[in-house]
Order: sequence, then structure tokens, then C-alpha cells
Amino acid sequence: MTHIDEDHILGAIPLIESTPDIFTIGNVYFNSPALLEFKRKSGNISVKQAIKVESLIVDKKIELHGLESGQIFKPNKNIEIQVLSPRKSDLDLLDHSHLNKDSSVTKISNNTKLENVEVLSKGKDNFLKISSDLVNACSIAFILRYKEKSILYLADAHPEIIAENIESLGYSSSNKLKIDIVKLSHHGSFKNISDRFISLISCNTYWISTNGGKGVSKHPDPATLAKLTVNMNRSKNESITFLFNYPIKQIECKNGCLMSENDKREYNVVFKEEHEVIWS
Repeated sequence: MTHIDEDHILGAIPLIESTPDIFTIGNVYFNSPALLEFKRKSGNISVKQAIKVESLIVDKKIELHGLESGQIFKPNKNIEIQVLSPRKSDLDLLDHSHLNKDSSVTKISNNTKLENVEVLSKGKDNFLKISSDLVNACSIAFILRYKEKSILYLADAHPEIIAENIESLGYSSSNKLKIDIVKLSHHGSFKNISDRFISLISCNTYWISTNGGKGVSKHPDPATLAKLTVNMNRSKNESITFLFNYPIKQIECKNGCLMSENDKREYNVVFKEEHEVIWS
């Protein structure tokens, strides 16, 4: 479980409740409230649910582990997980911070007027300060390698923390980290991507996990898709694919058009609804 936000832990409750009757869980990786000694303030929805998850883990006698950047572990002979986030220094800050229930809400406007991707791609970085987005900045993010395939799973991680740790592995704009699929941070929010991060990776497939958001939180942002479309190095005959786990029409009904059909054709962009990827 990547962090304490409601949309990242709520589904774990029935899963853990059903063990061992339906299936068994060997280990849980989660920077939980007790592991971090959170202040357990009433009214904080995410922290309350995190405490419930943790209590279930203890009751079921499941092993609980925290994770931080720099760790590498292998669940089996074919899978390797290399952790890029969170940093220990940020976990230490979170340990002593005041957490409020709205800390993870990222607001983007309804797309009533959609600029073309060329214009959107030139927008300046708009990520938040780590100190003001600490819960998301403490997301567990990692590279998962399976045989010859790899996925960069970003949860709601901060783009500069990810970029910093990719660079620490020896990658750069001239020696890019090659990834098969990137699960975009924070449902494709423009506040969780940066030009520095884009310059460090080589990838043509991006997964966006969202139903479009709710209330003032609307995802993904067209500017995120535009930046990746225009700024990711690829040849003209290579397409760039955005995978959605909810119907695209449903998302666009909530938030407006994500990219014009003309831009999709000109820049060889594919929008696709996909619930799973099967690798042999």
C-alpha cells in the first residue's frame, strides 16, 4: 500500500479481512501509522483508515514492513522491486507533521477550452513544494522488473524525488531509464510531473489510474498528456499510448476533452481502455 490516502488503502480492508479464508498474504509493505508513530488526530479520514488497516494486519498476524528509497528486494526469482520513494528524510518529517484530510486533493480546472498539445507541452512545471504535499511525497514508488519487462509505478509520488533517485542510479538525459510502462503519478495530475523527470526516461506507454476524480479534483490533466506526447523522445513512426482503467468517455464527460482528434493523429497518440497487461 503506497501511502495513507483513502483511495490507496480503502480496498485493502476487505482483502485483509478475507484472509486466510479466501487467500493468504505473506507480507504487507506499508509505511503505516504505528511504524511512523503518526499523531492520531480525530477527524483525519486517511489516518483513521490507515490505523484500521494496520490493526487488521496485526490481528491476522501478517508481516508488516516499511519501505524507503534505495531498497531492493525480490519477492521471487523473476521479480525485482527497486524503491525510488519515499526518502527517509521525508518520512521523518511526516512522522512529526500535522496531517489534514484534504492534504492529497489536487485541483485542476474543468477543460472548457482545450489548447493544442504544442501549447500545453510548453507550460512551466507546476509541482507543489514537498513540505506542502508531504503525504503524497511519501508515497512508495518503485521500478518493478519482471524478466525482461519493467514498470515504473509512481503512486502519488513527487516528480523531483523520483528524478533525484533516477539520477542517483546513473541515468541522465543522455542515458535514459528505459521502461515498458509508467503508471503516472497522482492519476495524471499536472502537479506531479516535471520536465526533469521526463528528460530521464524513455517510455511509450503510460497508465492512468482514475475514474476522472470527484468534486474539485479532476484527473488526468491534458497538460500532463501533452508534455509526454511532445517532449518524450521517440521517432515519428512510434506511437505513444495512454492506457485508462475507466471508460475514456466517462472521464471526459466529467472533465472535458483530454486531447483533440487532430492532435492524436498528428502526434501518433493512442488512447486505450485497458484493465490488465499480460506478460508471458
